[in-house]
Amino acid sequence: MQIINNHSLLARFINNRWFQHISYWVLFVLFFAFAWGTHDNDYILTLKVELINLPVKIILVYFVIYFLFPKYLYQEKLWTFIPLFVLSLFVAAALQRITDNLIIVDVFFPEWGKVPTFNFVQIVRSAVNTSSVLAIPMTVKLMEYISSVQQRQQILAKDKLEAELTFLKNQVQPHFLFNTLNSLYSLILKKSDQSLEVVLKLSDLLRYMLYETNAAQVQLHKEIESIKSYLELEKIRYGKRVELSLNIWGEQTGQAIAPMLILPFLENSFKHSTRGFNGQAWITIEMGIKENDFVLKVENSMPEEITESPAASGIGLQNVKRRLNLMYPNNHELKIESSTDSHQVVLKLKLKEQL
Repeated sequence: MQIINNHSLLARFINNRWFQHISYWVLFVLFFAFAWGTHDNDYILTLKVELINLPVKIILVYFVIYFLFPKYLYQEKLWTFIPLFVLSLFVAAALQRITDNLIIVDVFFPEWGKVPTFNFVQIVRSAVNTSSVLAIPMTVKLMEYISSVQQRQQILAKDKLEAELTFLKNQVQPHFLFNTLNSLYSLILKKSDQSLEVVLKLSDLLRYMLYETNAAQVQLHKEIESIKSYLELEKIRYGKRVELSLNIWGEQTGQAIAPMLILPFLENSFKHSTRGFNGQAWITIEMGIKENDFVLKVENSMPEEITESPAASGIGLQNVKRRLNLMYPNNHELKIESSTDSHQVVLKLKLKEQL
């Protein structure tokens, strides 16, 4: 059991298993030798008696905590553990009675009259007396076990959360790449010179996705730079068919944000403003820092033909909502509103300091 949480010589000594076990038995013997010795002030005699009784108690303790506990109690076999525990207690009590009658009474208390060794009342009394030796070891082992279970549960929960976040984040990338490659394919078919620019912008974004977004948090200004590259790609893709307004304000250095968190909202705005395109598409994007909060506002036009709410569709948008709940619980506010001719998203995040 770890008592001191450091790596000093004293800590290594006190945390040593052998030191702890030997200390327990020494203190146990001394305590009961003193407790029983107060009756006649013969502490040496009671010390000898405790030492004679010690082997049975040692066997009982280690049998319970190193055999019954891991084999039955830790395996949730409670109804097997209980009768075996009681049986081991009474076996130890019976051995104690044998020691009392054959050694202790004859050697130290010859004036006492002997009670039959296997007298039921005496065995019960001996079982109660013997059980005191189990109190501290059982409590310590149970606390250690409960602590280890809680640690495993925390590790599993953390691993599960990290796996889910990685899965959600990775789903965004194929979704984005699918759209961008479609645009690139169209430009190549048209033999447009812009296809080379798309390849360069896409290369920058892929580099960011592969080498910068593996961490749970990235620098905010790098995330914003990736957003700018994405918007440049979309401007090439749609040209003058979409009127795009971008406003970035505030100081972006010194802040960290979850990677690939903003992109799905922007993808969603392009997707729905150009769906059933009628030549009147527009998108307004504002983002920045206000009192250590990141604020994102995305508003886009909605063609009259679209009746489905953008908030109810899109794998990227559903994923980012899930990521927000996992990574920013009680530290984010997301509002999505739609009308007959526009759709608006407002996101506020309580950012962390840059790592």
